[in-house]
Amino acid sequence: MPPIAFLHTHVLVVVLFILLFGIKAVLLLLNKRAALAKMRSKTKVLDMIFGTLILVTGGYLLFLYNGGIPTWLIVKIVLVLAAIPLGIIGIKRESKVLTALALLIFLYVYGVAETKSLAMDKDGASRAASAQNTTTATPEADAAETGDAGLSQSARAQEEIVSAMSETQLENARSIYSQVCANCHGEDGAKGVGGAANLTASVLSLNDRINVIEKGRGLMPGFGDKLTEQEAQALAAYTITLKKNN
Repeated sequence: MPPIAFLHTHVLVVVLFILLFGIKAVLLLLNKRAALAKMRSKTKVLDMIFGTLILVTGGYLLFLYNGGIPTWLIVKIVLVLAAIPLGIIGIKRESKVLTALALLIFLYVYGVAETKSLAMDKDGASRAASAQNTTTATPEADAAETGDAGLSQSARAQEEIVSAMSETQLENARSIYSQVCANCHGEDGAKGVGGAANLTASVLSLNDRINVIEKGRGLMPGFGDKLTEQEAQALAAYTITLKKNN
């Protein structure tokens, strides 16, 4: 199963788990203890399945993660590991305080995961990533980050490289892109499924794009063992045309 399928499965299970837990929490807070007990008995197996799937899919996605693990992801993992047993104990003991606390943690963790920011500020997270990329000048920076296009080549040099490619080369690169990239990035580069970078806004240099394509970044796998050096270079050049044409 590809990483994107695991990501979709993980998100779906998390949403279902939070939904079920939220209903139980509301019943407890409203003192509907009889209804809560009935629901607990009917969803006991589901709770175990969802909890296990969250840990398994989340653990596998973490294993697949390329590059340094960001702070928000570390905090998310710690909070989830704390909230699951806290929620179980809260519902079992019918403790409103523990249950409400667990629910708030689950909702916060979901917000952090969606925005990739501890402050749940998506724009702020992008600005922070941009600042970090400018400071460290790492070639493995995510293509969504705003880097210095002059780190490896000037913008003019990149345009000349793309212009020098034949129509056949670009068509081959477009074909490769459709097969291995479009599912997450979209045919136009702006889809961004599962946190995939918006290629239409990227200012990474050609060399940096090649580096990301070959080694991967985040949940994006590396394709260095699947593409030839020439194919990786052509694919990187093609992604530049996505920005140029927007």
